Amino acid sequence: SGAMVILWAIGGTINMVSLFGFIMVLGIIVDDAIVVGEAIFVHRKKGDPPTMAAVEGVCEIGMPVIAAVTTTIIAFIPLAFIGGIMGKFIAILPAVTIACLFISLIECFIMLPAHLSHLPDPDIKDIGHNLISRWIQKFHTMADQGLERFIKHIYAPFIKQAISLRYVSLCTAVCLLLLTFGLIKSGLLKFEVFPEIDGFVVTSAVEFPSGTPPDVTRRAVEEVETAFMRLAGRIKTASGDPLVKSHLTIVGQTLGESPMTGPNFGGVQFILLDSEKRKIHSKDITVMWEKEAGIIPGIKSLTFEGMEAGPPGAPIEIWIQGESMTDILAASDDLISRLHEFEGVYQVHSDFSAGKNEMRLTLKPEARTLGLTVNDLATQIQAGFFGKEALRLQRGRDDIRVKVRYSASERRRISDIKQVRIRTSQGHEIPLGSVANIEFSPGYSKITRTDGMRRVAVTASVNTHKANANEIIADLSSQYFKRLKSRYPGILISLQGEKKKMRESFKSLFIGFPLAIVGIFIIIATIFRSYAQPFIIMLTVPFGIIGGIIGHIILGYNLSLISIFGMVALSGVVVNDAIVLIEQINKNIARGIPFFDSIQQGGVRRFRAIFLTTISTAGGLAPLIMETDLQAKVLIPMAISLAAGVSFATILTLILIPSLLVILNDFRLIFHRLIHGKWTDRKMVEPARNRYADMLGDEGKTVKR
Repeated sequence: SGAMVILWAIGGTINMVSLFGFIMVLGIIVDDAIVVGEAIFVHRKKGDPPTMAAVEGVCEIGMPVIAAVTTTIIAFIPLAFIGGIMGKFIAILPAVTIACLFISLIECFIMLPAHLSHLPDPDIKDIGHNLISRWIQKFHTMADQGLERFIKHIYAPFIKQAISLRYVSLCTAVCLLLLTFGLIKSGLLKFEVFPEIDGFVVTSAVEFPSGTPPDVTRRAVEEVETAFMRLAGRIKTASGDPLVKSHLTIVGQTLGESPMTGPNFGGVQFILLDSEKRKIHSKDITVMWEKEAGIIPGIKSLTFEGMEAGPPGAPIEIWIQGESMTDILAASDDLISRLHEFEGVYQVHSDFSAGKNEMRLTLKPEARTLGLTVNDLATQIQAGFFGKEALRLQRGRDDIRVKVRYSASERRRISDIKQVRIRTSQGHEIPLGSVANIEFSPGYSKITRTDGMRRVAVTASVNTHKANANEIIADLSSQYFKRLKSRYPGILISLQGEKKKMRESFKSLFIGFPLAIVGIFIIIATIFRSYAQPFIIMLTVPFGIIGGIIGHIILGYNLSLISIFGMVALSGVVVNDAIVLIEQINKNIARGIPFFDSIQQGGVRRFRAIFLTTISTAGGLAPLIMETDLQAKVLIPMAISLAAGVSFATILTLILIPSLLVILNDFRLIFHRLIHGKWTDRKMVEPARNRYADMLGDEGKTVKR
């Protein structure tokens, strides 16, 4: 409720992304409460009175919890500053998460200890007075005993062995890291800007040559519409409902993001049954629709497209710019032919549309001798065929303009143009054909300019089951674009579409993510008053990313920008368990416990809290990962990154972090030997021995004596 108030105050709304934020943070916000509650529970088991146990538990774990929540907040901040359309899409997510984390921190330090101060003695078993209470108590006892047995008989011996073979543990983790990133390089795990989500809209665009009557366009549009209705009648849906919910037919413009207008354009749009209720993908429907429609006589262009959910834009969009329209069009045709060669690429076309035929005049040498220019010829031809004002007559209040032009019989045929009489500066008249060459060629219905240069955009759709847009772009960029530029020297080639979205988002992340990592490191270094231990804690970040990648591979998802956003947020979550673990180990060392025992007991002491926080985070995201709803599929990759990353990082935290701490101690021992010329006890070279003694108060002084 507190987060809802903050969301309202900043002008946020309840939508798909904000609801995902609440679901995602559901498992994260209980982490600090679990750690605080577990600390209070341990003090109660030691025999402390309820109120004292609550106070001591909060004081014992207060700083690590504050650090853990703060690092998580910092990790989500870069997501609030992502540029481009993807940034707008996901902007509300970090706001929701940060608000929830802030409120949860207040709750776990004020309200939770007050509630737990009434915690009964854990050694007194209340079996309850009804069947349900007894079953709950029995389950609780079994789970508690099972976890205790696992910690005592499996984890404790295992961590002891891992510490003994610490360099083997480190090498294994590094090999796993390299192997996982090698999977991406090998192409086993592909990358896409946005997860492919089956849409529910299919469209067709019809284009005839300029000047085509609207009736011809209308008949073609109706033919395309009828073809789809025939197809829809043959397709059986999983639910048994009709495939088509509604449809729209229009003449005079196309449908889509950038509609073309004119009597020679038309479009058809069908709203389909939701993807969960049909057996066939919308992309497959468009391919079948194209075959069903066949070839329409006289048509210039007929395209079919299935609109996917998510931010707009084609998977492949390439701009060709330059000054020469001839070179631009030739290069775009070459590119279209090259894209057709890739398997899985379809609906390849450019946004260029030819206009009506234009007459082009080229002067003969005789024209220059007579002092004639192209402008002179064009002016006189226009006057002869369209008329030139000779005089104006005033008739009452009306102003009548009188124009003079050739008779209808002299301007009926194209061949009549050659007979136009051209008057020279000397007053002589000569046929147009004797001073100029005449040719007819298609003109331009429009010329698009970007940054002052003429531009044509080539777009294509990609069947992600057969091809990958990023791999296609990489293939084109390696050699083909260089050859195209050498063939047409005046052109510029720029990547747009999904590639542009990726550049915009990564540009923001390349700035925000390193700053977040530095911020997390500073907070941890401030708490531990050390540079080495925070560095070890930060090593959980790449291993958390490994978990996210492995999760995508196991569940069959490609990496996407949404996945990367999840991994950025993951960097603040995975360090939390390591902070709590190392804090406990440092306190054990300060109490005078032998070094290896401090490491082992620290892992055993914090295993329950770390295990429960991981279960809560991953468990809170599990229903979303298993969801099949269309809206959920958009954000599932982010949930996979967080859930799998936290789960994998937890395993490494409980095994690798203790091993790394012992390796760090090895180097400190060697350094002490080089400086002082003799070996010493392991705990004597640990800064935590003195640093935490002051924090422990009388307990630390007693240990030192």
